[in-house]
Amino acid sequence: MAASTACLSGCLGDAPSQSSSQKTPSQETKNETDTDPEPTVETEPESPTLFLDGDPREELWDVGDQWRDGTSLDEWDVLSGSIERSTKHQYRDFPSVRLTATDDDGVAVRVPIDGYDLTQTSFSLAMYIDTPGTHYSPSFDVNAPECGQTLEFRTRYKIDEPGWIRYDLGINDISNLDSTTESYMTISWGGNDIDWYISDLRAVPVNQDPCLFIQFDDSLRSTYDTAFPIMRQYDIPATVYTVTGRIGNTGSLTLDQMNEMQDAGWEFASHTQSHQRTGELSLDEQRAELENSKRWLLDHGFEQAASMLAYPFGSFTTETMDIAADYYDFATSEQRGAINRRISSPLSVNRHPGDNVKRSLELIDILLDDQIPTDTLVLCYHDVIEDNDPSVDPDGLRETMAYIDDQGVTCRVTSELRDDLFRSESSSSSHTATDN
Repeated sequence: MAASTACLSGCLGDAPSQSSSQKTPSQETKNETDTDPEPTVETEPESPTLFLDGDPREELWDVGDQWRDGTSLDEWDVLSGSIERSTKHQYRDFPSVRLTATDDDGVAVRVPIDGYDLTQTSFSLAMYIDTPGTHYSPSFDVNAPECGQTLEFRTRYKIDEPGWIRYDLGINDISNLDSTTESYMTISWGGNDIDWYISDLRAVPVNQDPCLFIQFDDSLRSTYDTAFPIMRQYDIPATVYTVTGRIGNTGSLTLDQMNEMQDAGWEFASHTQSHQRTGELSLDEQRAELENSKRWLLDHGFEQAASMLAYPFGSFTTETMDIAADYYDFATSEQRGAINRRISSPLSVNRHPGDNVKRSLELIDILLDDQIPTDTLVLCYHDVIEDNDPSVDPDGLRETMAYIDDQGVTCRVTSELRDDLFRSESSSSSHTATDN
């Protein structure tokens, strides 16, 4: 697998053999035609490496069926603003659609959806934003009669420089149907200052059992003192995105605490070395932050999730992602909504802040609804402390974990999401090749 995080570090030598002239008494009584079974030679498990072999994005960007690109706009119904086919910014070899707001109503278009079961279909796309540095929240609302709901797909990013990025849309909410007979997606963006291009819209099957993943950023002391005992009570593991240069400092985890948590089934991934806004650093500084953090995790025995990254403050550029691809096969930022396990952009994965307990419980209900096409929810936390908005307080975290336990939701560490992702795509590729 090109995006594999590891390679074989060697194999066991041949087992010593016994001379045929030095038989034991039991061997002498054997029939001369009998032979001993061949010894089993076990290879050592794969060991993580600092550098990856290949770019993980290239293995996944064709996930799903291409539903729309910018080749034809015949079925795109403009509700506000204007659209045009564009070759100014092309995603791979596909033309794009430029969406322009003409007044304060923003821009909105409606595109029909045919041929897909919307109870089992999610969506991804590539998007280029010419105006960086702001949190953007475009809407992709799918009127889905077979679901009995309008599915409100969202994504949210802070882009520090213009560039193409793939987005796996997450279901942020549900609302009443606009039409009980027609299926369509309404793509919209409010405001009048957006220069926006989209391309390679894909319909992605959702066909796995619901699963939830818990994450903590910043490797804070409250993760051990407060979150760890609460979650251990419900046998729920988590992934901690670790600021490696702070380990042992006041307010941060210690190495002994990390080892204890790892022994209990938790894992530790990278949140860079010093927790700076990655996308605002020079390229050399970015590389140092990403490389040194992973190196620390490997050197201190935290190999399982060492090839996973969370961008501090959600700050990254397309160049940051290019650097990350040398070291990491999975990276995440704060977006919104429940997602689909068939991820097409492994270096910009959706997750949802869990600090608002009511909202977290609503998303868990969406995850478990058989009529809504989502099978994965990633909830992320920072500090777990009283009276420190927007951080979750201990009672809020306990309420969420108790609800997860009551609902019987399967919870796993994030490295298993990553491993399943690449294993699934490898199997799909092999199956497709056989069928052809």
